[in-house]
Amino acid sequence: MAFTLSTLLDSLAINRTAFWKALAIFFALLNLKHIPFAWHLRTLGGFLAHLPFTSRRLLAAQALPRTSLFQPMILTSRAAPLEIDFYLHKSNSTYFADFDIARLHLMVRLCGLGLKTTSEELYVAAGRKGPKRIGMGMGGVHMNFKREIKCWQGFEMWTRILCWDRKWFYVVTWFVEKGAVKPKEWMLQPWRNKQPIQGRKIKGEDEGTKGEGEKRKGAHPAIFATGLAKYVCKRGRITVPPERILGASGLLPPKPKDHETPPMTDSPAVPIEGDALPAAVASAASATIQAATADAADDLLRAALNARPTDEGGWDWDRVEQERLRGMKIAEAWCQTEALGEEFLGDERPALGKWWDFPGI
Repeated sequence: MAFTLSTLLDSLAINRTAFWKALAIFFALLNLKHIPFAWHLRTLGGFLAHLPFTSRRLLAAQALPRTSLFQPMILTSRAAPLEIDFYLHKSNSTYFADFDIARLHLMVRLCGLGLKTTSEELYVAAGRKGPKRIGMGMGGVHMNFKREIKCWQGFEMWTRILCWDRKWFYVVTWFVEKGAVKPKEWMLQPWRNKQPIQGRKIKGEDEGTKGEGEKRKGAHPAIFATGLAKYVCKRGRITVPPERILGASGLLPPKPKDHETPPMTDSPAVPIEGDALPAAVASAASATIQAATADAADDLLRAALNARPTDEGGWDWDRVEQERLRGMKIAEAWCQTEALGEEFLGDERPALGKWWDFPGI
């Protein structure tokens, strides 16, 4: 008699309907990220996790220090079976959904209070007319892949603000091997500081590095991929500068009267000289900005772990501006890709043909 799954179930006295139901439930549990409306539930979870701290009363209990402006927020996840492509690793297209959730957690926590406060101020200033709330919209996203993530492999998303200009927030996320990198300190979760902070040894960790105390050459070996996105804040059709949102969130030090954040199109390719920044800061910014390129974004993960001063007294406007300029060099290189829209010639040239993506779609 031929051996089949049916004969095995009969021999074990297992109800076939119950077996297939259990198998379907097990498969769904492995792919919770991809059940219907899962993305919406994950988004709602990001709001619920951080919105309570955007109220003035609760924020006083766990206020964000100014030094957290450029610090990463870490979100953990796993490559579900439905995310796996023909090469048996996480499909490139699925990174963007995880990127959405990671950015949401960061922006709600850092900018939630600022968005609420600024919305109220602008609504009153407009005579209580027009939109009551400021909306935050996506303007673009880029992903750079380094290593594959295998099926069911855990990973972490390290997300932080890279920089900003008069219009855009630029947010970077690193997809990092789970447990391979540990921050020196947990700023909002002090109970984690009792745990060992030594990262796990990973393959290739010593490759492309120098001696102790010297800067690493190349990307951190724990990085799977790097994402960069830009956000704009709008009240109706009016753009609200990121600087105002961050200031209302209490994340910016006092601003010099003669300082003005340049727009993206006028952002300098080299550090500002003279009156805008003190000579010492301009010199320090020059060294970092000249070394920064579009491919150097991965190196900022290491900087993110070491950028925090020991106290807020050293985190003045000049220090913030130095870090912002360092990130702007990378953002500027990415924004050059907006010119690709001019390369679309549409009906000016012939096409190869037209096909269905999938029958019936």
